[in-house]
Amino acid sequence: MSLPPRPTADAGYLEAASRIIFMGGLNRQVVDNKWAGFRTLFHGFDVDAVAALTPADVEAIAGDDRVIRYKAKLEAVVANAVAMQALAAAHGSFAAYVDRLYGEHGAAGAAKALARQFAFVSEQGALHWLYSTGHDIGPVTEKVRLKYAPFEGAPPG
Repeated sequence: MSLPPRPTADAGYLEAASRIIFMGGLNRQVVDNKWAGFRTLFHGFDVDAVAALTPADVEAIAGDDRVIRYKAKLEAVVANAVAMQALAAAHGSFAAYVDRLYGEHGAAGAAKALARQFAFVSEQGALHWLYSTGHDIGPVTEKVRLKYAPFEGAPPG
């Protein structure tokens, strides 16, 4: 079984993390049905643009029916963009940081570190995040493959 493709830009990592956050407790179809709205309101998941969103911006997004209006998770997307921005600055890109983590600690160790650093991301969620961004996490069930494969549509980077 082949892995999903790796993102070509850090926006792809932010989008994948955000999908993991919103799929918690929901099925994929519910999230997919709203995903175009997420992409629009979160500027294609451009890390710098999302990190620059203000509390008032998040409040406006939380009132928009094009997204799943769970304010704490919407705030987590912004907080996670800020965290990615800092890690990218320190490592050249967020992708380079993830590759270093994965190379040094394997999938489980990388997932543990990501779960500590990112809002609303559990260790299991971080493993799914790694999988959805093309990292080998070991055997994956068909259920996991179907739920956490990247969104069908042109992802940002």
